Amino acid sequence: MGAFTFRLNEYALPVGFVVFLLFFRPVKNIKTKQNSAYLGLAFYLLQLIIPAVEEYIYEYPREVAASSSNMYEVPFTHEWTAIRDRIEIDPRAHLEDFHAEYQKDGEIDRLSYKLVSRSAEGFIHYRIEYSPETKAYSIHRKKVGNEWGQFDRTVLATRFFEVLDQAEVKQLSAKNGDEENYLISDGEMTSYAVKKSQKYRIQGNEIKELTNDELPIIGYSITTCGRAEMKTVAESSGSATSHACERQIDYFFDIDPIE
Repeated sequence: MGAFTFRLNEYALPVGFVVFLLFFRPVKNIKTKQNSAYLGLAFYLLQLIIPAVEEYIYEYPREVAASSSNMYEVPFTHEWTAIRDRIEIDPRAHLEDFHAEYQKDGEIDRLSYKLVSRSAEGFIHYRIEYSPETKAYSIHRKKVGNEWGQFDRTVLATRFFEVLDQAEVKQLSAKNGDEENYLISDGEMTSYAVKKSQKYRIQGNEIKELTNDELPIIGYSITTCGRAEMKTVAESSGSATSHACERQIDYFFDIDPIE
């Protein structure tokens, strides 16, 4: 009886043990029946503790050593494969919010991105962060339920890292030439029709200028820029600080024209 529970919403209440304490007054085998009730309560507590322990173990960060601390020398496909194998990420995982900050010589100040994979139990979200101090990637994962709205609009991680390796980060950054450089991508398929901009098409190992005559297009984008400039904008409620990307250049891959 001690193990009998009543579920209220998502909470299980130890009704059996409470009933035993309040209403049962055994006159025979008292000790045995009390022990049975307490054993049932122990099972109830285990039902609460075990899922929390399993979730803690599942979400506990893992680490993977980085091959290089230089953005120009990182073998992205190799790194992705090592991270994928370390934590058994679905090879069909999609990438979101890639963000890298690095010096003119390529030394990485910050590198992070997110991954989302789909499993029989729902979507799994991964956050990967590179640490310049430990020269390693920290991998955090979390189950996020059965819905992830932008999943089908985002790029396969395997494809994204293949493009970075083919195009080469140093080549993408060469047109900026700043002491601090940024390379970012939200990973989403997007439409683009900005004429007053520097824009290029990535085709394998080649980078070709994208002309205004080819616009509008739809595809995946990678943006590079120089030092982020802080700007203060006056608003009715006071002032707000934003970051503007200097000398922005937009690169696109897997693009199609929009008729």
